[in-house]
Amino acid sequence: MKQPLFVLFCAICLMLTSLLTTPTNASFNDVEHTNFVMRTCTQFEQTDQHCQSKKWDRSHLDLIDQTMIKGTVCAPQRLSMTLKNSGQPIVHSEWKWELHKVESDRNSLQDGHILEKGSIQSLLSKETTTVTTDKAKTNGIYAFKIYYPKGFGASDEAYFWSKQMELSKCQEKAS
Repeated sequence: MKQPLFVLFCAICLMLTSLLTTPTNASFNDVEHTNFVMRTCTQFEQTDQHCQSKKWDRSHLDLIDQTMIKGTVCAPQRLSMTLKNSGQPIVHSEWKWELHKVESDRNSLQDGHILEKGSIQSLLSKETTTVTTDKAKTNGIYAFKIYYPKGFGASDEAYFWSKQMELSKCQEKAS
């Protein structure tokens, strides 16, 4: 009887030894100390993953001057508009603009053929900037379209238009 108990005892010891020395699928990480740098934004609730604000920076551009065309002006012509920041400095907002060749001179302008695009990304408070384009090469009606930045709170519209500028085809007369 002693021999079968001895064999059973050896078998149990062998199984326990193999369980303790073979790898298992269970794993855990027992780290007592970790060193790493965690970069945070000052207003992390209101910023994206690059610490850029999701909100409008309180800048406000007003159209204070533009190329004024009355009567018949010959194409090609350089067209310009001057914008003034009457709000806070532009820090992270982007004010986009487009030059459109519109179909008609109705009071409510409709999108036309876009000739040029650009943006204004940096402008101090009370500072002005002038956008000039030489893309008006043929006769027609032109207008600048200025888009408000994301989160802009002062308007229900997403953009505003400049006044219309009409160019016509001119021919020189021999004198």
